[in-house]
Amino acid sequence: MSFFAPKAKSVSGIEWLEKPKHIVNFSLQTQAGEYNRQSLLGRFTIVWFGFLQCVDVCPLALMQASELAKQLRYLGTGPVPISFVFVSVDPMRDSTERITQFVTYFDTSFVGATADKLALERFTGSLGVRFRVSSEEQNYSVSHSVMFSVIAPDGTLVGRFAPDFDAKVLARELRIKMQASMSPLQEKP
Repeated sequence: MSFFAPKAKSVSGIEWLEKPKHIVNFSLQTQAGEYNRQSLLGRFTIVWFGFLQCVDVCPLALMQASELAKQLRYLGTGPVPISFVFVSVDPMRDSTERITQFVTYFDTSFVGATADKLALERFTGSLGVRFRVSSEEQNYSVSHSVMFSVIAPDGTLVGRFAPDFDAKVLARELRIKMQASMSPLQEKP
């Protein structure tokens, strides 16, 4: 697991990419239906990965994401909405119904999604995230990168941040970036 998890450290900011990274077309399933690249357009999206049988890292990440969502609602996001998407990398055990029930316990606005292994590999690879499912048929283990991805309204990866962040600081930083990204669009006649 240590191969996939970042070293523990307190992170209060976002690593903004110098050049936005194109996200390949992908198809995930949610309880409401398909979630794809088109679903990302027109809003900022925070995406992270996990699985429901995770006993510590994933619930902690969901709690932190919930606090971040709360702080963003308090600050307001301006003209750009933001969504939060938790993607399970364990589709064998995690149905879309169970994922939705789990993530909405933390925040009712959260979207829960999953897909088959190939579709997950395509999406995670596009975001620079890795996961591995052991080859055991029963009681298999799952490991994954622990990183939040920030996707811009044009569907490109623009930043990432590690767990163990200060939600208030991160919310302010995200809000500034969100407002700055809309300024050029608002100035056009």
